[in-house]
Amino acid sequence: MTSTDAPAASDGHPQLGSQHKNGDRRFGIAGALSSTLAEHGTPMLSSLYHSTVTEHVRAVRVGDELHVEWNDSHWWASSPGGLVGRLSWAKGLRAKTIHAQDGRSPFDFDTGTLIVQSVTVDREGGVVDCGGYVIPDGHDPSEWSPSASDQSERELRITLAPAAPATEAAQQPPAAQSLLRQLLGRDH
Repeated sequence: MTSTDAPAASDGHPQLGSQHKNGDRRFGIAGALSSTLAEHGTPMLSSLYHSTVTEHVRAVRVGDELHVEWNDSHWWASSPGGLVGRLSWAKGLRAKTIHAQDGRSPFDFDTGTLIVQSVTVDREGGVVDCGGYVIPDGHDPSEWSPSASDQSERELRITLAPAAPATEAAQQPPAAQSLLRQLLGRDH
């Protein structure tokens, strides 16, 4: 498999970032910022805890929904085929935090659904990890009041205006300066 080929597990989604040193590549949907997801009570998961990943991760695809369950010490993800792996979150995240305006922790839940937005594949194209965001069972993200607007929903507005005529001083090329003066910030 060449580095430009998207594996079947990516469901046609593009590569995210660069190839890892060991040859692994991540494919999927970039999604919203983790802070935005947390503000809506849907915490982001960047990866599974490496040493707990099972062979069932190989069947995970972008867009899959995995069951998430708290076992009194960690959260675990499972597919219909079986246990996939432990979520990489620290158990201390269940405590009250500042992730939301009212101080509720988006991690304080017992069961939920992991929406898979990315998969990491090895050199052969086999899935070795996954990430996404979790929607706790019985949770409505719209009930959480975000403290900031979602940056992915912001509009880009460009205003074009005629350029002001350049002054004679601005038209002159800058005088050569020593590299040391530039590095020290003494370029005036």
